[in-house]
Amino acid sequence: MAETVVEIEVYGIWDEDPAASSCGCGGGGCGCATPAQTMGEMFESLRTSLDASDIKERCSLRFIDIIKDSDAQVNQARKMVETGYSLPLTALNGTWSFYGGMSSDLFLTKIREILNGEKEQAGEAR
Repeated sequence: MAETVVEIEVYGIWDEDPAASSCGCGGGGCGCATPAQTMGEMFESLRTSLDASDIKERCSLRFIDIIKDSDAQVNQARKMVETGYSLPLTALNGTWSFYGGMSSDLFLTKIREILNGEKEQAGEAR
């Protein structure tokens, strides 16, 4: 059985700081009080953390600029921003999972949950 890869898609504006304050990372550990980074810098920090992790081979990471790119998912991201969600928005395997910031620790935890959940499902099918 082939190993599952978690697709991580970060939607934002590369050279801009995230919209102020409303962090959607679950209320802790997002680092919202730290000095502002651009969304591109946040993305690169996430990439560095993933590259140093034991799950790097099981992740696909890409940044989608909502100003430069356009498709159905980008249009959905734009609508979410219009309704109050803050950039960057992150989808894991096509499911919106985070908004307003990027916490490498929270991302890695969530990705491991996805990977472990699929292991458990495969074990149950036996």
